[in-house]
Formats: sequence, C-alpha cells, structure tokens
Amino acid sequence: MEDLDLDLVDELCSSFCAPSLSQEKKENSSISINTSYSRTSRKRTSTTNPPENPIVKKVCLSDATNKSTIDEYDEISTLDESALQMLCEEWEPRSQFPSLLDRIATLLEKYRNIRSLHNWQKKCLNLPARRKNQNLIYTLPTSGGKTLVAEIMMLNCLFHRNLDAVFILPFVAVVQEKVRSLQPFADELGFHLEEYASSKGRYPPLKRRIKRSLYVCTIEKANSLINSLIENNRMNELGILVVDELHMIGEGQRGATLESLLTKVRMITPQPQIIGMSATLANIGDLLKFLNAQFYEERFRPVELEEYVKVNDMVYKIDRNSHPQLVEHRRLDFKYTKQDLLNDPDRLVGLVSEVIPNDSCLVFCASKVNCENVARLIVSFMPEKLREDNCEKRSTLLEALVEVNEGDLCEVLKATIPFGVAYHHSGLTGDGKYEFTGRNEDWLCIWMISERQLIEEAFLDGILTCITCTSTLSTGVNLPAKRVILRSPYVANQFLTIAQYKQMSGRAGRTGQSQTGECYVIAHEKDMKSLREMLFTVAENNTGCDSHLATNNNYAIKQLLLNVISLKMCTTYESLTSLMRKTLLALQAERLNVNLENLLDECLQYLIDMKIIVLKEEEQASNVTSSGHAKRMIYETTKLGKATVEGSVELGLADTLHKHLTSSLMNMNLENPLHLLYITMPFDLSNMTIGFRQLADRMQEMKSEEKLVLKLLGIDETFLHKKAVGLSAQTTVSKETLLRFYVAMMLYDLFKNKNFYEVAKFWEQSRGTIQNLYSQVASFATSMLYFSKIYDEFWPYQQLLPIFIQRLTFCTSLEILPLMEIPGIKRGRALQLVRAGYRTLRSLAKAQPDDLMKAVLNLPLRTAQILVKHSKRLLREQAEDLRDQAAELVEQIE
Repeated sequence: MEDLDLDLVDELCSSFCAPSLSQEKKENSSISINTSYSRTSRKRTSTTNPPENPIVKKVCLSDATNKSTIDEYDEISTLDESALQMLCEEWEPRSQFPSLLDRIATLLEKYRNIRSLHNWQKKCLNLPARRKNQNLIYTLPTSGGKTLVAEIMMLNCLFHRNLDAVFILPFVAVVQEKVRSLQPFADELGFHLEEYASSKGRYPPLKRRIKRSLYVCTIEKANSLINSLIENNRMNELGILVVDELHMIGEGQRGATLESLLTKVRMITPQPQIIGMSATLANIGDLLKFLNAQFYEERFRPVELEEYVKVNDMVYKIDRNSHPQLVEHRRLDFKYTKQDLLNDPDRLVGLVSEVIPNDSCLVFCASKVNCENVARLIVSFMPEKLREDNCEKRSTLLEALVEVNEGDLCEVLKATIPFGVAYHHSGLTGDGKYEFTGRNEDWLCIWMISERQLIEEAFLDGILTCITCTSTLSTGVNLPAKRVILRSPYVANQFLTIAQYKQMSGRAGRTGQSQTGECYVIAHEKDMKSLREMLFTVAENNTGCDSHLATNNNYAIKQLLLNVISLKMCTTYESLTSLMRKTLLALQAERLNVNLENLLDECLQYLIDMKIIVLKEEEQASNVTSSGHAKRMIYETTKLGKATVEGSVELGLADTLHKHLTSSLMNMNLENPLHLLYITMPFDLSNMTIGFRQLADRMQEMKSEEKLVLKLLGIDETFLHKKAVGLSAQTTVSKETLLRFYVAMMLYDLFKNKNFYEVAKFWEQSRGTIQNLYSQVASFATSMLYFSKIYDEFWPYQQLLPIFIQRLTFCTSLEILPLMEIPGIKRGRALQLVRAGYRTLRSLAKAQPDDLMKAVLNLPLRTAQILVKHSKRLLREQAEDLRDQAAELVEQIE
C-alpha cells in the first residue's frame, strides 16, 4: 500500500489546531487567525506582515527535545472534504485515521505548542525515501526542528506500519528527557514507551501483542537491544531506527559502537528503515554509501546567527561569504577599574552585561570548576538592585532546590540565583522525572525532582537570565539564549572542534524575542591560528566523521566480530570478510591506511587466544564428495564469549569478571548490602582518588557485621588509620580493591537513606559525581546479571541481582522500593507515604487525592493527584506486561 501523503497530513493537523475552524469556515470563508505564545514575562513582537490569503496562522514549532519555540508566518490552505476522504481511504484501519490525527494534533498543541509544521519539515516528510521507508540522512542547524520530523516518522511506523521503533540518543540525560517528553503521547495514543539507559531496559524486550513499542536508548543500550532482537529472531518487529547526533559516529569508542550497531542492522533482511540526523556532518558521501541512504539538507534557522571572536579588547566578526575571514567589528569600551581588569581580564562580565537582565546569555566553560567560578565572578560585578528582578520566583526556585535536595542547597547557587545566574554541569543531580501538563503562568506546576530540570525550566521562563555551563549542554537539551559566549576555545584540555562549535553556537537565538542570535568566542593571540583553521579550514575539509573501528587497539572490531559470531550472523571467514566490507571503515580504509584483511586476521587470532571464540570443523551437505558431505571451518563462541556478549562486557574485563564472580561466591556476606555493593562495583574507576580520612572516620561508625566485609577483602583497619593521618603503611591489598571498597562505602551511605548533599559533603565529591557513580554501579550490575546467566554455577547472582539492581537504581531501602517507580517520588516522600499506610502502588492507586493530602504532611493536592494518576498508570502497564507474557507462554505451548 502506498504510504501516507504527509503534506496533507500536516495540513490536516493544522486545521485541527482550532476545533471550531470548520464551523467558522461556513460563516466566513476568509478568516485570519493570529495566535501567539510566550515562554517568559517579556512580550514578543513580530515585524513580519502576514499575507492576505484565506487562512494565515502564526506557526509555532517547539522541538521535542529542545523546547525552543519558532515563530514565522506561513500560508496554510484548508483541507476540503474530498482530501479528507482520500486520506481516510489510504489509512488502515480507515475508521481510526481521522480521530488519531485529531488526537495527535491536539497533543502537539497542548504539550509542544505546535500548530503547524515548517515548509522544510513538510518537504522532508514527503521525500521518496520517507514515503518508501528507505534510509535517510538529513541535516539542519541546531534548533531548526529536526527531532519533530523524526518523531512523526516514528509515530507513522507505530500506527501506520504497525511496527516498533528505536530512537538512539547520545547521553543518559537526553534519553530521560526524551522519555519525559513523549510520555503524554504514549499515555493518550496507546503505545509502549520503554527507556533503555543506565540500568533500565530488559533483554529481550517483552513481545507485545496489541500495542507497539518505542524504545528510547543510549548508543550502548541500543547495541544490546539490537543484539537481543537478532538473537531471538525478532528484528522483523522493528520498522524504524532513528539516530540523533549521527556525527557522533566519528567520535571515539562510542562512535565505533554506533558504527558496529548500524553495520549489524544493515545485514538484516528485511532491514528496518534507518534515519540519521545531525546539525553538522562531514564525510557525507561516505555516510550515504555506508547506510545506502538518501540525503536531505536545509540551512533553515529560526533566527539569524551572528558570530564573533574577541581578542583582547577587539571584536572581530566572522564573515562566511565567498572568502571566509575575520573582519574588525568594534572595540570594547567597558568602564572597568584596574581592580575589575585584574578580576576579569578577558572582559567576560562586560559581554554578559550587554545582554542581561533584559535578555538571556549562556557562557560555555572548559570545566565544571570553571563554571562555578565564572558564575561567582558574574554576580560579583552585579549591582544589588538586580536582586529585585523576579525576586519572588527566584525565592520559589531556591525553595524548590532545597526541597529537591532534602533540606540542603549548594552555596554557589544560593549566592548566584538571587541575581538570576546559575551553573549547569554534571555536578547537578539530574535523573528525575516530571509531569508536564502544558505551559501556564505557574511554572512550578511542573512536577520535578532534580536540580538540573529546575534550573533549565527557570532559564526557559526568564527567571534565570544567565547560565554558565559545560559543553554537555550543547547536545540534546536545548536552552536557547540571545547570546552564547565561549569562555575559551577549549573543551577541557582539547581544542574546540567544528562540530562542538556548531553545537554550542547553535544555542544562540531566542525565537520570537529577537531577529538574531549572537555567538562570541573569547580567544588569546596564541589561539588564533588554531581557531582560524577550525572556523574556516576544517569546515571545508571532507574529514570529521571518520571510522573509529580500528582505533584503541582495534577494540571495536574485536567486539563486532564477537557479536556477529555469537549471534550466528557470520560464522565463516568468508562471511566475516563480507561483514568487514560493509563497515564505514571499509569505505575509508585507503585514506585511513588500513588493511582490512590483516585487521580481520589479527582480531580473530586475538579472540581465539583469549579463549573467547574457537575455530571448529563442521560437516555440511554437499554433492561434491563421494560421501555426500563436505567440511568447512566455522567460528563459534565459547561460554566466556557468549557471557561477554550477553552482558555487554568489555573484552579485556571478561576473564577478570568471571574470576571475580567465582571468588566472591566463596565468601559472600549478605548481612547487609555492603559486600554486594563491592561485588557489583565497576573495575574502571581510575579517575577517583581514595579519601583515607573519610574511610577511617566511617570505620569508627561501622558495626561488627559490616567490618566482616573488611576481613573478607583483606583490608587492615590499622593501614587505613595510618593512611588517614599521612603515615606511610604497607598493605597486600591492591589499589583497585581499595578504590572499589572506597566507592562502595560512599554508596552504602545512600542505602542508609542519607541524602545526596550529606553524602557528597562528607566524601568531598560533587552531587552529580555521587549520582553518576551509583548509575555506573547499577549499569555494571545489570551487565553482571546477564553475564552470570550463562553459567549455572552463578545461580546466586541470578537470584540476588534483579532486586539489588532496583535498589541501586533508586539507592534506597527495600521498605520504600515499590513506591520509587512513581515518576517524581523522592525517598523522603516515599517514607512519608509508607508511614501513612500507603506501602504499595495498589494502595496508592486506590486512594482519593483529598484523603492522601490529609494523611501526608505538606502534600499539596496537585501532587497528590499526580501520585494517584501515576500509580494507576504503572499498575496498568504492569497488567499489560503480564498479559503479554501470558500470551507468549500460551503461544509457546501451542
């Protein structure tokens, strides 16, 4: 059946945005509708004159991930009855189509403020590749609305083709943000939304009988998901695979994992449609050949970007015309005193003060520490009268941050937020979930539980006017600002790349509030040569998205070969050679000076030497020999190799992990979670430094049963006390064991219901570091669980780890664990509910919000309503899961 004409669909969606439009049309065939929407207290103005044709709407687009709003006048024709009838005839089931589109249009307007699509989006959705479900790569500047196009394609796959979809995003935080954004659509349209990030996600996923599934994954989790679908012969359930930030294929080990994933998908028949999108792509010819894809490119940007470089007190404008160059623009003349220049020699505060408080500014810094220092620097220059601006809302924000952190607040945020300034980096807590009920004046109606979300939303609403941030803010989460300032042309210790620059500069421009966005790079004379090359030369080169399969001692190739052998996709030398020729590396082999055949031989020999695969002789039917059989050599995985694939364990750690699990079984202490925390601790904690003083202090508080763990690990208390006071001491315990025990003790504090601030302060770590650590442990424990399932002797881990992983995910006690699945719930609130008698989802789902509000201290009615609502939703999802599991069992019996 021919695919749907999305041009007509988009127009139909537009007509649905005003429910009474069809009735009004009968009374007046020429109606002008001018709707507007404001994210902040500052009113928007538009200088564009609307055309005088029949129906004109102000198009407001909010990117699904980025929340940015785009305003432009666009002519839209109404959809007549004959066109509607044609659409109904092309859609199956026919009776569902109009109501489904109506509901989607309503949801887009309610949750995203989208009333129509931009012309480029309509063109992209109506491409032959999209209509015929062929592979497609498209690029567009940041904030142009790329993600919405991908979401429409995925919804089309779920409801039109009745197949599942996979959405691959670069980071855990971005996955969580996307899940939150799509949850209302899943609830109201009726599809399963499944998160695959950190410790979340099951392998294989449940086989659904009625509803389709949208899997939102990180790169690593998507790789494991695809492996499980291939292994269980279920790739035919998958209709589309969308890769956001496709340029990451050229970035280190994660890029190599993405390339491996896409190579495996390309070998499947029938192959799901692959969609790749990015704001910047190099080697586009190689990528198109690699994915056998069509290409669509637009330079549409909601506001014009003006780019500048500041050196000393001179500002140069970046001219990207026929001869790209830096042109003198203006000389800075900020009224700095001598002391001011000593404090701020780069005149950063002057650039910021040109914008705030009337508009917004993002300052990208090279490190987390620099973020906090720059935030303090900015407010040190600000007059006290600026504290009066949005005073009430900023006080409310501070109170919300205190509540989020169970009574504590970072000193830097406490000092800077009253001036409308905050920082944003991985040190903030940020794995919360919230209920988004549509925009209104009271931004705190949003149900949130993390510092990161509170700060982001406050910035979008104009409560905060300046955020100092690291480069991670440039990907995924979109906080558009009038001016973006790059504090230096470095990210950590590495010089800025063109891809990083485009991501950061892409945040410049608040649509609907100004005609232009500005990006300033602060540089010194010594940086200018490298900066010019990055801005002008590198951008024109055909390199950037280079394969990383053959880097890091060919690690990714070894992992890919092990995967395809374990999954029985390729088992002979000839088929493995064919696999290698399908990689992006093969297309770039000559330029990268790589010999594929030598690489293949070397990697296969490594896997054999590591006892991860073996080469066997197999008989196969043949008419060649007199016996009717021929011999061929095939590769198979050993039990260790199979466990490595199942657990997504690094090759170099597989044997170490097996020995670790074996030895831990002999002396496992389960009187408390401490030893199991140590057992599930990752091996790669090299960036951590052991705090012997804190360890020694905790030793004094430990009970006798807890100290048994020290004996099991061979750690001497005397040694710890000597190290704590700076004395030299000898020990037979490895540094790795001490480090893993140190981190286990940190997380053990969280298991005892201590809050993040308390734990972070005692161990002298950032809150985000603590949060990231337990996320890593939960993820590694998940790998350990699937690894152990291959070995019968590891049955204790198979029984212990599932519930322990749940505890790791929420870092809490068993008593309140059932309630922690509820989005927005915190440990303190969960304890209150348990004490009030609400111990299970079922008891909470049956509660009346009024009764709940009375039973729990300081529980607002709105919060009570959300708790009951989410409890009911979770119970419905659990019931659906059980029905799908039961149906699968019946199918197996029959």
